[in-house]
Amino acid sequence: MANTKPNVLIIMTDQHRSDYMGCTRLRDWGGNMPAPTPNIDKIAGRGVRFKNAYCAYPVCLASRSAMLTGLYAHTTGADTNQDVLDRRYRTMAHHFASNGYYTGLIGKMHFNNACNHGFDFYMSINDWLMYLGPKVQYYADEIGSHQISPQFYWTVDDDGAGFPDLRNVWIDGKSPWIGHVNSIPPEKYASAMAEEDHMESFIARESVKFLELNGKQPFFLVASFMKPHTPFHPPAKYAEMYPADSIKLKDPGDLSEYPDCIRKMSQNFSGFPEVNRKSAIAGYLGNLAFVDTRIGYLYDSLERLGLLENTIVIYTSDHGEMDGDHGIYQKFCMFDPSVKMPLIVSWPGHYGQNVVSDRLINQIGLYPTLVDLTGTGPVSCVPLAPMDNAPAGLDAESWAGKVLHPLESDSDDEDVFSEYRVKNYSQSEFMVRDKKYKYIYYRSGGDVLFDLEKDPGEFINLAKRSGYTEIIKTMRMRLLKYIDIKFSGEN
Repeated sequence: MANTKPNVLIIMTDQHRSDYMGCTRLRDWGGNMPAPTPNIDKIAGRGVRFKNAYCAYPVCLASRSAMLTGLYAHTTGADTNQDVLDRRYRTMAHHFASNGYYTGLIGKMHFNNACNHGFDFYMSINDWLMYLGPKVQYYADEIGSHQISPQFYWTVDDDGAGFPDLRNVWIDGKSPWIGHVNSIPPEKYASAMAEEDHMESFIARESVKFLELNGKQPFFLVASFMKPHTPFHPPAKYAEMYPADSIKLKDPGDLSEYPDCIRKMSQNFSGFPEVNRKSAIAGYLGNLAFVDTRIGYLYDSLERLGLLENTIVIYTSDHGEMDGDHGIYQKFCMFDPSVKMPLIVSWPGHYGQNVVSDRLINQIGLYPTLVDLTGTGPVSCVPLAPMDNAPAGLDAESWAGKVLHPLESDSDDEDVFSEYRVKNYSQSEFMVRDKKYKYIYYRSGGDVLFDLEKDPGEFINLAKRSGYTEIIKTMRMRLLKYIDIKFSGEN
């Protein structure tokens, strides 16, 4: 029987900063040439690229769980990289499987256990580690040589990088690699692994095999790459593209008007030697350049196999990367480089091509959006087994209309939301952004307000200026649409 349903291919990376796409479109930071992404750009040229897409949570597991379920971390309780998403929640994989799709996941999804959460076919990071065999030593050395997280040398335990891929798999939580890794100097960040042995090559190869074997039936495939996430040790060819000694570090700017937690983050990173910080940036850019080639290999296979015309392709990431802005690296904060990520929707002949949209997007809405775009609705939120406090419906809303009308203007009441450290009550953070303003509420430090039209770099905290009391009240009301919180000073 002919496949009459549109296939879905979600291509994910990890920690891809939203404005690091296309050499000619990026701002020139610190005199450095940003990483080229010609293959990701090719997908964008055949689709709609949303410039203002925001993740639900700037941490791997929480963001991915929210995207899969359409439920925020404050609903599911999955908010740290050590958590496990309750198996009873329905995911988009459950939905598409129940609608006749063969569902596959290849690569990282940070489940932390062996549950496949609705995917019929699942190849995890563990399968890649088995493929490596004794060459796992190279990866263990890279995990233990994190340029700006030296504790990994003593723990050799970085679940964010899938090592281990299963929580609690090591007895007493102690890595058997402790004392058996080699410390790589920060200036020697070229990987000792051959290109074909990197996780990204493995994921691309196996994803193409999936398409070759299953392309004649409706499929829903998530190909989820690790890079540009740590380890910041790209193959040698790509490390050579970005010499660390050519990197010029960014000026963190005046942090005096930011909350204590932000100032401390910046100060902590500034304590690392320059060579470590420069190596982290160079390795990140090399990682991005490399994973782009693997994405190209996968995407081009759609055309080779005659699948492109009937496949909705999504390109996205789970969150961004600060990369030295405000003196901060990694994510874990509400600045745009951390909480924004790329989002491209492509189906040539059906949606706009080479369109760049300013519309606001909550990435958590990808689930209901794909349901709408494929015509496979409605979405069911009934848990797979009885559970207390089961959600009555999704937290997320579809933005399929924005895919179809990407150049229309958002209405004044549209906004995006993100949260962080939800279970750590006294340290939790909440962000809401409309067309003009971004408001962040820190339980530990009060209000931050940015005018993103005038201050896209987020340097001027208007909450410290007079005349913005009413705007802050309005933005707080926007927050309350998403989560019931009490602000400091309220009864």
